[in-house]
Amino acid sequence: MDLFKPLTLTDGALLVKLARYAIESRLRNIEKIPITADHLKSMSLGVWVSVEKIKVSNGFRYRELRGDVGSPYPIRNLYDDVIMIARYAAFNSPKYSPLSLSEVKRIVIEVIVNNQPRQVSMDNLAKVFIPGYHGLLVKRPDGSIEAYLAHKIIEAAAKFHEEKGKPPSMDELISLICSKGCSEVRIFETQIFYELEPEGEVIERLLYMNKYLREINAASPLEG
Repeated sequence: MDLFKPLTLTDGALLVKLARYAIESRLRNIEKIPITADHLKSMSLGVWVSVEKIKVSNGFRYRELRGDVGSPYPIRNLYDDVIMIARYAAFNSPKYSPLSLSEVKRIVIEVIVNNQPRQVSMDNLAKVFIPGYHGLLVKRPDGSIEAYLAHKIIEAAAKFHEEKGKPPSMDELISLICSKGCSEVRIFETQIFYELEPEGEVIERLLYMNKYLREINAASPLEG
């Protein structure tokens, strides 16, 4: 199958840099963001931004999530949406305190883009779903909607592996996702860009190669 790749690695690195500038400019009360990218203003994609803080404990470095917000549907355009969502993730994320200026040099940023979510029947979900590549919007019986991006799916698979001693099958993974009920499911493809270090190299992540998902995806049509 053809992978969803609307952006080059250069574009992805630019989006990550734009998200960082959006956060820093707010903290430093700078009005103008010194990045122009007209081609990004002509694109409309869903966007998610995650902010992680690098911490050190007992000589070990680890990453602590400091903000995680997104929209599966375009709001304005890719350029403006990344700025808005990055700032929301840094300062208004419901589960985390606002980011401070002293933390900026210790954060790494991830930007995910997605295409238009499309509805899929539960009977067909196992046939089309590629964990780590697709994201899901799950509508619960009470009307609430929960998003499952690659990281959340990996967490569910890792927890299952820890409890059962083996990776989940596709049916078992879908059962975990639908443990609170799935009255409707929409699926979308993702492309993920991530800073390896604060202000450092940006890579494109292929999370469907994660060890907990590799067996599930072994028979998928994906070509890395």
